[in-house]
Amino acid sequence: MIPRSRASWFKQSAFRVLDFFLPRLCLFCGGVVVEEAAAAVCADCEGKIEWVESPVCSCCGLVFASREGQDRLCGPCQTDPPPFARARAAAVYDGPVADAVKRFKFERQMAYLPVLQHWLQRPRCRELVADSDLMVPVPLHRRRLQHRGFNQALLLAGAFPDAAVGRETLARVRHTTPQIGLNPKERRDNVHHAFAVPRPAEVENKKILLVDDLYTTGATVRECARVLRRAGAKRVEVLTVARVKHE
Repeated sequence: MIPRSRASWFKQSAFRVLDFFLPRLCLFCGGVVVEEAAAAVCADCEGKIEWVESPVCSCCGLVFASREGQDRLCGPCQTDPPPFARARAAAVYDGPVADAVKRFKFERQMAYLPVLQHWLQRPRCRELVADSDLMVPVPLHRRRLQHRGFNQALLLAGAFPDAAVGRETLARVRHTTPQIGLNPKERRDNVHHAFAVPRPAEVENKKILLVDDLYTTGATVRECARVLRRAGAKRVEVLTVARVKHE
């Protein structure tokens, strides 16, 4: 029997040989990806991605329909300011980005994880990471975690291996129905009192960066931020791979 360590070495060596002789294929269209590409996405598919660029809401990150002007507060953030200071996303939830999020999250296709992590390396995203003390993945309830097998937010936080990550800083204490199909008010009601901070000392006077895959209406991260602020967090910001474009 081959020792486990040696078997692992053989397996890794075999993958390196295959990578050398076989072309890398795009996860979305199957086309060949050039060697210089940082992720398994061809130039044509990457060209279909709408990156989140200014002008956006300076608070919630809403992408304005007009591409003129500077970052500014949107109407909802003026009338009902969220408990987080700033939310940013790498890309708009559409095309290849929406496909990647859904295939990773709901179909457990782990090949998309490195791509999603790569998209999180956008300058606006890295800025939030650098300005935080602790990254906190939005948690899943244990029942949802058992069903899915992984917390997508925790895996996405792995895009920044040098950052401190609070794996259990925030807990989901109430099982909720999926947010899909609910209107904004129903979404807020659905997650109300669904989160808790078991050890407030972990967040006290710290700059917290919430991490998740998708920003839709912001109901989930609003509730998470509210709980973190009540536990003593100095500031809460939000980072997601994608956000829904409402305008």
